[in-house]
Amino acid sequence: MGGVWPRRLGASSLVATLLAGVALGATAHAMPPTTACGRPRVLRISTRRVFVLKDDSRCLRVAVPLDRSGAVPGTVSLRVRIVPPRDGSADETIFALAGGPGQAAASLIDAFRSALGGPTLRTRELVTFDQRGTGGSGRLSCPELDHVPFDEADVRSATQRAVAACASRLGPARAHYTTADSVQDIEAVRAALGIDRIVLYGTSYGTKVALDYAAAYPQHVGKLLLDSVVPPEGVDPFERSTIAAIPSVLRAVCAGGACSFTPDAGADLLALGRRLARGPLRGHIVDGHGHARAAKLVSRDLYPLLLLGDLLPEQRALVPAAVRAALDGDPALLLRLVKLRVGDFDTQGPDSATLLLATRCEDGALPWAPGTPIDKRASALAAALGAVPPGQLAPFRPRDLRAFGMSDLCRAWPEAPVAQPRQPLPAVPTLILSGDEDLRTPRADALAVAARIPGARVLAVPGTGHSALGADRTHCARAAVTDFLAGREPRICHGARRDALTTPIGLSPRGLAQVRPLGPRRLPLRVRRTLGAIGTTGDLLSRTFFIDLIARLQSAKREPKTIRIGGLRGGCLVFGERRAVLRRYSVVPGVTLSEQEEADERGDAPQRLRIGGRAAARGSLRLGKVWTTGRLGGVRIRLRTHKLEHDTVTVSTARAAVAGLPAQPQLPPLPPTLRELLGWR
Repeated sequence: MGGVWPRRLGASSLVATLLAGVALGATAHAMPPTTACGRPRVLRISTRRVFVLKDDSRCLRVAVPLDRSGAVPGTVSLRVRIVPPRDGSADETIFALAGGPGQAAASLIDAFRSALGGPTLRTRELVTFDQRGTGGSGRLSCPELDHVPFDEADVRSATQRAVAACASRLGPARAHYTTADSVQDIEAVRAALGIDRIVLYGTSYGTKVALDYAAAYPQHVGKLLLDSVVPPEGVDPFERSTIAAIPSVLRAVCAGGACSFTPDAGADLLALGRRLARGPLRGHIVDGHGHARAAKLVSRDLYPLLLLGDLLPEQRALVPAAVRAALDGDPALLLRLVKLRVGDFDTQGPDSATLLLATRCEDGALPWAPGTPIDKRASALAAALGAVPPGQLAPFRPRDLRAFGMSDLCRAWPEAPVAQPRQPLPAVPTLILSGDEDLRTPRADALAVAARIPGARVLAVPGTGHSALGADRTHCARAAVTDFLAGREPRICHGARRDALTTPIGLSPRGLAQVRPLGPRRLPLRVRRTLGAIGTTGDLLSRTFFIDLIARLQSAKREPKTIRIGGLRGGCLVFGERRAVLRRYSVVPGVTLSEQEEADERGDAPQRLRIGGRAAARGSLRLGKVWTTGRLGGVRIRLRTHKLEHDTVTVSTARAAVAGLPAQPQLPPLPPTLRELLGWR
C-alpha cells in the first residue's frame, strides 16, 4: 500500500528495504531473454541541478493462465522487472512483493533500489512484478467505483449498487484475482527465471502473499523477511487488533514524558470516543481564504485520522494534543486534522483499487461463510457484529466499523468469499519487523504469526509505524535485517529518534496569557508573550504545512500554481511559485502574523512580519539570518534569530519541503467509496 514519497513522510510501505549478508548458496541461473525497461530520465531539481537517471533494469513478460482450472479462458501477461547485481552473477535473488492488494510493484523499482542501496545489490538480483490486475499486468478498473456518493444516509445502498455493477463488468474473471492466484504467479515467475530458491520480502499485504507462497512451496524459499505482517487469514472484518492497539500506540508516541499536557494519551482517546457517543463536537475550520467554516466531528472521523499517522509521523505527533484540547473544549486542531485526506494509492496510475476490492472480497476475512446468498449476508453481518463485546470496539460504535471495514462493501460481491487453501507455515528462517506505532498491522498480529513459524523472530522497532524498515530513522531495523540474512542473531532496537516535526506538539494556547514568554526579562511582559506567540504560530505552521501541502496536491487534477492553507484561528498562508504570503495568520487568539517576501534562487530573502491582533503587542519585525529586529508595542526589539528560527517557517524551509515532490501530483485522492470506507493495508 501507499505511494512513493520522500522518506521523511514515513509513507514507506512502498519503499521496501531488503537484505545484506552471506548468500544462501550460489543461485546463478540462465536468464531468459529480456529487454531494457526504459530510457534514461532527466530529473530537473532546479535551473542549476539536473540529474540523468539511468535505468539498467531488464524487463520480460511471463504469460500465466487467468484461470488455472481452465473453466474461464484467457491469460494474464505479467510484467516482470529485474535489477541485475552490480558485480558478476547473483548469489541471491530477492523477490519484492508490493502491498495493497492492488499496488503495482514494477514501477517502484527505483524506490526499492534506493532503499536497498548500492552495496546491498552488488551481488544480489532484485526481482519484482506487477500483481495480476495492476500496472502492466492487465490493470483492472471499474469506473462505477470512482464517483460513489458518501454520506451517512445513502452510503450502503449506493455502495452496494456500485460494487454489484463492478462485479458484473468484470464477469466470471473476477474470481481469479485472489492471493492464491498471485502465489501461483510467483511460482511461474520463479520457474521462468530458472531460480531454485528465493528470498521473499513482503510489506503489509505482501507479507500475506509471501506467507501463502512459503506454505505452498517451502522448498523454493530460503528466507522470509516480513514487514508489517498481515495474517494468512487476512484482516479481521471488525479491525479488532487495530482498535486494541490504539491506546498503546498513542502512549508510545508520548513515551518519555513527551506529552506533558496529559498523563495518558491512550485514555484521552477513549474518553473522546465516549464523548462523541453522546453527539458530535462542533467548531470551525479556517479555509484557504481565511474564512471560518462550521465543522463537526463524529466518532467515525477518528479512524482515518489515526490510520494516517502510520504513514505520516508528522501528523501523528499532533494527535495527542489535538485530542486533549478537544476534551478541554478546544476542537480546532482536531477538526482540522480529521478533514485532511491523504491517500495511499495512485488510483490514476498503475495501482488498482478495483483489484483491491476483488481480492479482499474473494479471499478476505468476512463475517459469513463461503456460499452465503447475497440476501442473507446483511443479517449475518449484523449477527456477527452484535456478538462482539462493545469494549472491543471502543472508541468506535458498531456502525463506524461497518463504514471502514470490508464487509458492507463485499456484501454485493457474488462469490464473497471464496474458500482459500490453508496450509501450515513451514520452518523457514523468518524475521518479522513490527513498528511500535503501527496500527494497520499491529504487534499482536506479528506475534500471532511468529508463533506459527518455528524459530521466527519478531523485531520491535521503536518510533515507527507501518512499514518499519523504511520508516526507521535509527537504521536499527536495517542492521537487524543485515544480521538476519547473514545468518547472525539480529540485534535489538533501542529507543526512538524523533526530529522537531515528529516530537509531540504541546497544546495550542487559547489566549495570549497562556503563551510562554520569550526574550529578555527587561522587555514588557506583553511584548515577551507576543514574541512567544510568534514562535508558537510558526511551530504549528511548520508542522502542518507539509501534510496540508500533500493533501492539496492530491486533491488537484493538475499542479496548482497557488496553494492556500488556512490558519488555526484565522488568516491564511498563500504559497506560490515566487513568493509566500502570510495574511493575518493566527494560532494564538488575538495575535496575527502577516508577511510578504520575494523568494530568490537560494531562498535567502529575510522575512518581514507584521504583528497585529487585539491581544498582541503590535508592530513589525525583520527576521534576518542572525538578528531579528524591529518594534513591538513601541519597544525596540533586537533578538538573535535562532531564538525563533526553529519555530518559524521560511520560504526556504517551504521550498526544501517540496523539493522532492513530483512536478505533477502523483497520488490523486482515492474515490470516496474506497478512500473513506476501506482501511488500506
